[in-house]
Amino acid sequence: MWQQNKINVANEHYCTAATQLIMSRLYPLIFSSKKNGLKLVACSVSSELHEIGIRMVADFFEMDGWDTHYMGSNMPDAHLIESLRQYEANLLAISVTLPMHINKVKELINSIRNMDEFSHLKIMAGGYPFGIVPELEKSVGADATAKNARQAVKTANSMLN
Repeated sequence: MWQQNKINVANEHYCTAATQLIMSRLYPLIFSSKKNGLKLVACSVSSELHEIGIRMVADFFEMDGWDTHYMGSNMPDAHLIESLRQYEANLLAISVTLPMHINKVKELINSIRNMDEFSHLKIMAGGYPFGIVPELEKSVGADATAKNARQAVKTANSMLN
């Protein structure tokens, strides 16, 4: 609604905080699933402050048995790359809400693709711009995108199994 100018930033922040509170109460259930051996690192790209969508995506992966490492919003590239190493991720999920951050996604993916140690890593990119620009994931170098969290899990499982 904020992107459509139906609510202001203050209303958006209030709704986000309320949603995050509700989500946190589900964590005992979300984090009780049997693990499948796959590892996800998820975050919003640097400078991107919107994180609730990617948090929901990470939670869906966790419920599917993935070992998830949610890094939050505004993740600096160097710290993200270190997290990919540390957690030995099979999949990186990157989110962006504001179209002005698309180039940051492309630059990040290019950096990762130029590192031999991540040749096995699959990358999904998503968020608002990916829903309105056809095949945007291909132009930024991602392996896939998804319209929602359920589809993201299904697509990722198809890529890695």
